[in-house]
Amino acid sequence: MDDKELNVSDLEFIIESLRYTKMAFEDYEKYPSYEYKQKRVKEAQDVIDKVIRLKKTFSEF
Repeated sequence: MDDKELNVSDLEFIIESLRYTKMAFEDYEKYPSYEYKQKRVKEAQDVIDKVIRLKKTFSEF
């Protein structure tokens, strides 16, 4: 695999970054509503879950 392709280390970095993004969404207090805040947190978690699943497929090789 060359440097232009994603690898497990890259995916771990993305997951860590998304977790910090999720924490920022959780801590932000100026959303227009609680429901909107929950939507943003869920969006971040959904992407985290997808990247974790993708990482597992990389680990299978």
